[in-house]
Amino acid sequence: MVRYSLTSAAFEGEVIFTFNDSGLLESFDTSGASLSEKQQVFILKELPRELCEVKRVLGGSVSARLTEIKQEVTFEMFWNRYNDKRASRKKTEMKWDRMKSAERLRAYNFIARYENSIENWRGKMYATRYLNEELWNN
Repeated sequence: MVRYSLTSAAFEGEVIFTFNDSGLLESFDTSGASLSEKQQVFILKELPRELCEVKRVLGGSVSARLTEIKQEVTFEMFWNRYNDKRASRKKTEMKWDRMKSAERLRAYNFIARYENSIENWRGKMYATRYLNEELWNN
């Protein structure tokens, strides 16, 4: 998953785009920008859904800038977001330290999806097991 910030002299603020590992648009957030109705319609209807096409379209603009947002997810961020105080923090952190940065980001971003998929009769995995199972790769 890759995130980009779109800024332009044509509006204040930024629009955040999130693309999956295949380069397809997964989501966008316009809440941080002051967009005109015409600009909102352009994003909703005209903006391509693939990263390579977005770069091509925006490449012709004098004022638009698409910048990758480098996000480093720390263990503390993961630990607080996963919120499993039953697991061994030490073992979980050891596993976290062995993971690559891209894997950490995918694991962190997958937490909400995982939590939504848990069935009532089944409890949430310990944090260490969550990392070992690598559910975000399935």
